[in-house]
Amino acid sequence: MLRIFSLCITVLSINTVIAQSTLSESPSVSLKNETISEIQTASTTKDVNVLSWNISGDAFIKEPALFKSLVERSRPDILLLDEVTDKANEAQLQKALQASNVHDQSNWHMSFGVSGGRQRTVIASRYPIEPLIEFQRIVAYPNLDKARLKELIIKDGELKYAQSLDSGISVNGAIIITENKRLLVVSLDLECCGNYPSSWEEDKRRVEAREIRKQIKRVIQRVQVDGIIVAGDLNLVSTVKPLVIISGPYEKPHSGLIAADLTHIDKRQTWTWDGRGTKFPSRVLDLVIYSPTSLKLNSGYIFNPELLSLEAQQSLKLSGKKLEKIFSHLPLLTKFSWNVE
Repeated sequence: MLRIFSLCITVLSINTVIAQSTLSESPSVSLKNETISEIQTASTTKDVNVLSWNISGDAFIKEPALFKSLVERSRPDILLLDEVTDKANEAQLQKALQASNVHDQSNWHMSFGVSGGRQRTVIASRYPIEPLIEFQRIVAYPNLDKARLKELIIKDGELKYAQSLDSGISVNGAIIITENKRLLVVSLDLECCGNYPSSWEEDKRRVEAREIRKQIKRVIQRVQVDGIIVAGDLNLVSTVKPLVIISGPYEKPHSGLIAADLTHIDKRQTWTWDGRGTKFPSRVLDLVIYSPTSLKLNSGYIFNPELLSLEAQQSLKLSGKKLEKIFSHLPLLTKFSWNVE
């Protein structure tokens, strides 16, 4: 168990160092069209393609053509969106995905999270979804933690954030049935900011991580789960403790989860949040975490549109777009298969 946690921390630490040392104002890399061949390849019947993205609001409403094109090219079987505005709804997302017809399936199964107030999480799948009572309601902060956090937040002069505690934690989860296996997927968005270990934001992130782990444990104890994927914005701007908490431990056969080690297609950069133009360094904030005892990560990368050729950008409806606004967080694309028993 210790080895799994150590690997998880090591991967993240290495990624963070690389991200902070390579970005600053890194130039675009001229790459051939072949660089998007990976996301143009549909998954085989034994693979599960996952696209996880902090869309920072309503990208599928404001930029439906771009969003639809990205989904068509990446061909995910599972779509995990976090930081989705509470004004967005299932009909709007279905409309943005209508042209994405892979595996002769034109309809997506969806689960819109109810917890998280203005920032919700959404799960969409080409495979059947089984809703979970643990995530179909507000995932609340424990009373003692809530009282402590509220006092700290008010003391810091952030009354609106104190009130937002009533909306619960931004998380959603569901079981997806694929290859006669039951995959638990969880999409989350932890508290942002607070670069110091003693900040209320870091305190809040750790509380959120503990409660999400509790919900995952409850699901595992209540129903059959063959594998686990947790993805989203962990906002690890201070310590990696929230990641360690969510990683487990869990009951066998799941044990501990590990973070997918992903890079941009240039193989050099690892940041997922773009801090250029701000006082904060670009860094790894978004992660895909999975159960290595049941799932094998076959491939994956962080999608950075700036690294595509002009022709490739045009094919993805990116020409003339302010990419830094649409992609302040970069999508993560991963391909998994079930481990052979």
